[in-house]
Amino acid sequence: MTLTLIVSSYNQLDLLKRVLLGVTRQKAPPDEVILADDGSTDKTQTFFLEWSKKRTFPTHLLSQPHENFRKARILNQAISTSRSDYIVFLDGDSIPHPFFVADHRQLARKNFFVQGHRALVDKKALSYFGYNSLCLDSLRALFTFQLKGIKHAFRWPKALTRIRTDLHGIRGCNLGLWREDLLKINGYNEDFVGWGREDSELAVRLINGGSKRMDVRGRACCFHLWHPPAPRTELHQNDLLLEQALRDGHVRCQNGIKKGTNESTPS
Repeated sequence: MTLTLIVSSYNQLDLLKRVLLGVTRQKAPPDEVILADDGSTDKTQTFFLEWSKKRTFPTHLLSQPHENFRKARILNQAISTSRSDYIVFLDGDSIPHPFFVADHRQLARKNFFVQGHRALVDKKALSYFGYNSLCLDSLRALFTFQLKGIKHAFRWPKALTRIRTDLHGIRGCNLGLWREDLLKINGYNEDFVGWGREDSELAVRLINGGSKRMDVRGRACCFHLWHPPAPRTELHQNDLLLEQALRDGHVRCQNGIKKGTNESTPS
């Protein structure tokens, strides 16, 4: 099984540097890394190209003009570019644990998508978190009350997995799934513009199409670095799109990787 790591970014270079350092420190590196950039203007692209020169695996930089929050669109381009069997999505503000990629490889199962979780690093820990050992940084943040979601911060002796059918905790910052399953549902719905719900709607269509959600704890850990929240001015419209997918049993979206694909419902 080959694995592509797709990292999404937008104008968070300071955070992205630590994320890519985390990728460099993986015990088992990915077969390919794609940066899906939503039009950054802070030298993100230049840094990634320099970082890529030192890697032994293929890398790709994808970018688009920034016209509001269009994460779904750039992620679809990354899915199309990927040539691996399996895709893991990681946000550019979330540092992967050294066993992040290895864990996702081990967790992958046919007809399942894997939802991992994250620990939250608070603002006062930003000055040091991610530059040193993640274990030591996590302990330091923990003892200074700068770490939330402690149960997601450390690998457990044994992973806890369970099958879930709800949408609680669905996040694209730590999501592993088969590329063929993404193509089956036509990828992300690009009608989602502005922050919110594009990952949940993707999960709805995956489940409607026959995939099952495997929720995992104690493996595939990552650490979300504090930053100011994104504007949520379009959240109401995105909620309506999510409700429509739930109500109508959508499997494929029209405005996805391929345009104009008819909606379909599970048989």
